[in-house]
Amino acid sequence: MRTLIISLLILLNFILESTLFQYTRIFGVKPDFTIILITSYAIMQGSAAGSFIGLASGLLQDLFFGSAMGVNGLSYMLTGYLIGQSNENVFKDSFVPSIIFNIGAVFVYQHLFFLITYFSKNNISYIYALINIMIPQSIYNAILGPIGYRLLYKLDEKSFMDNKIY
Repeated sequence: MRTLIISLLILLNFILESTLFQYTRIFGVKPDFTIILITSYAIMQGSAAGSFIGLASGLLQDLFFGSAMGVNGLSYMLTGYLIGQSNENVFKDSFVPSIIFNIGAVFVYQHLFFLITYFSKNNISYIYALINIMIPQSIYNAILGPIGYRLLYKLDEKSFMDNKIY
């Protein structure tokens, strides 16, 4: 049942990210709800869950919107894996880890994405990306991350979510 619910969350997040969440932009930057989903499950369940959700979410985005297949999938998967490495050392009932890990996850994802696209000969200024995308998006995710984390944490505590996804 857990696999079905998480798959539906990934699909719902993809649909909302590509439609409704486009209108949540502030100064041209929107929060990355995929990062919030990945970070939340990486904190709660560990690297395997974070990697799985990251890869599935990223490949879905690459399939529909990516110019190169696998860029988002690889970036999100590695982000989920790295965030999930510390799940045993995190107090999961607190909202503070969600703030810290959402900030870190945005920077990890954006840097991985930047490096991959840089080597594919796309001319993106690092300073521009840092100032106009990474910093504002990490602040935005730090604000919304605890809300998403709390909702996903409550969902994950339900009795029908007792089996693992891996």
